[in-house]
Amino acid sequence: MRIVTWNIELGRNLDRAATEILSTPDLASADVLLLQEMDPDGTRLVAEALGMDYRYTARASHPATGQPFGNAVLSPWPMSDAVEVPLPHTAAIQGQPRAATAVEVQVDDRPLLTYSVHLETVLLDLRRRRRQLLEVARDIERQSSERVIVAGDFNSASSRSIRSFDRCLSPTGLHRLTPADHATFHRFGRSFALDHIYARGLEPKDVGVVANASASDHQPVWADVDER
Repeated sequence: MRIVTWNIELGRNLDRAATEILSTPDLASADVLLLQEMDPDGTRLVAEALGMDYRYTARASHPATGQPFGNAVLSPWPMSDAVEVPLPHTAAIQGQPRAATAVEVQVDDRPLLTYSVHLETVLLDLRRRRRQLLEVARDIERQSSERVIVAGDFNSASSRSIRSFDRCLSPTGLHRLTPADHATFHRFGRSFALDHIYARGLEPKDVGVVANASASDHQPVWADVDER
């Protein structure tokens, strides 16, 4: 099974993003594709280009675009309706709320509980961003799913924040598949590992970053997993 996550900056350059997904073997064969910073029309455009179904939620619009600003789960496999998991705390400056998007995907007739997440930026202190992820952990604990994926943009700009987020999810049985030093975002002459994939009930086979993707300021991340 292949999992892919990509923050497509403000839902722009979506034609290019779809083309890059289709032309990149590490992305084109995704069983589950998680997207962030999307609006409904853009999500539908990408899903149609890839021949996938999709689920989407958003709690707010982005002031730069005036469009809904949310998360999506795309898959060629059957999916449940999306459930919005509201996250505590709002953006430090713009006051936007955020939510995770939870969908059960039936991969090979077995349920895979999937969360597309986008935590607040580092302008919100780490303690409050931990609380956002702990809300996802609490939702997972309320479910009975053996197989779980949590993936997306964690805005984990430091090794300290990565370790802290690991501790948030480890009590639920989730472990991080992505290395702590894999760069998915570059700014100010520095590289940051902002985007991650966590899993429960699945074993990693391989994981990587598509470093030459150009449709966003983030690079997409993929992971191949097997049943435990």
